[in-house]
Amino acid sequence: MGTKLKVLVAIISFSTVFYSCKDKEQSKNNKGFVVNGTVKGLDNSYAKITDYQFFNSNPYTVIDSVAVVNGKFELIGEVAFPDMVTLEIGDYKTNFFLENSTIKISVDVSNVKSPRDQVKLDVVGSLSHSKYKALEEQTSAVFSDKKYDVFKEVREMFAKAKEEGNEELLNEALKKQEGLQDLAEERNARYKNIKFDFVKANPSNTISPYVLGVQYTEGRMTREQLKEFYAIFKGNARKTTFFKTFITKIYKDNFENLGVGNTAPDFTLNTNTGEELTLSNVKGKYILVDFWASWCAPCRASFPHLKELRKQYKDKGFTIVGVGTADEKEKWEKAIEEDQTPWNHVYDTSENHSYGPIAKSYGVPHLPTTLLVDSNRKIVLRNPTKEELDSKLKELLGH
Repeated sequence: MGTKLKVLVAIISFSTVFYSCKDKEQSKNNKGFVVNGTVKGLDNSYAKITDYQFFNSNPYTVIDSVAVVNGKFELIGEVAFPDMVTLEIGDYKTNFFLENSTIKISVDVSNVKSPRDQVKLDVVGSLSHSKYKALEEQTSAVFSDKKYDVFKEVREMFAKAKEEGNEELLNEALKKQEGLQDLAEERNARYKNIKFDFVKANPSNTISPYVLGVQYTEGRMTREQLKEFYAIFKGNARKTTFFKTFITKIYKDNFENLGVGNTAPDFTLNTNTGEELTLSNVKGKYILVDFWASWCAPCRASFPHLKELRKQYKDKGFTIVGVGTADEKEKWEKAIEEDQTPWNHVYDTSENHSYGPIAKSYGVPHLPTTLLVDSNRKIVLRNPTKEELDSKLKELLGH
């Protein structure tokens, strides 16, 4: 490299460093954020803050990234409004609310066995984070109420019955569980109302979408509630990563893309017997597309009733296509054999036990997810209750 070129490269490099430092100094002067962090268990690595990554399938933006040196790091910048972000420390990830203030963070990964495990995190200086943490503690406290200790006793009964193969104890646990239905509904109502009341009272607060969290899903909220709470959020709350990537997706899947009246995507997948199945080629007036997994207890608990419905309506044009997803193929095949489910089963290939491409195209929020479609794949029901499915099949196909 010539002398002049070396000088030019040096000037450019110096200018880049100078302006980078200047930008960060301006962030300090303009009252942006300064995150001073300490890490226990990882002396030298990197620290990076990005858009909130969890429940977010979109590419994320790096807000700032620096080296961790001797267990310390400093991140500097400016944000338009407080929002939950993801903090990466080497291979470990955790979350906190970033806002324009001086924030001190302590991260402890010394006892974390896997990057997928929870990381211990202490945050001081973020008012949004403190408020969010207080709300989380308030909702968690509902389940710690001693009046609900009886649910722990029932869980222990089920575990013991399964371990011992004790059918008498199992029946006793089931009977006790049935008698606790009202108490379970009371507990769930207390938990949900803390979230609902906060969101209604703070529709513009950027922690509100995260307070509502995955409560905003089918099965946990009625369709009326999904509509109501989507419309409640205002201002910067609608600009948060969670609102844009999760809440908006759930809303659009239910009411715009994959709701009742929309056309379900066609797909071709391999069956458990090694053949190809294309949904549009399945014969039947009405098809129940059932997304499930071998590890999903509610999925498999629904099969005996689905067997009854199939037996009752199969000669009238009702059929079922089970789509195994977020599962290991061997375990999925074993579950089909164990449960003796006589309908079509296809496998939605997935990596790391996550939802496969077909589940993603259907906007599957949880398992089980079921859709009743007609012969043109028009969606008649989306995630119906047992009673709703029974009633609709009776209406469409008679007794």
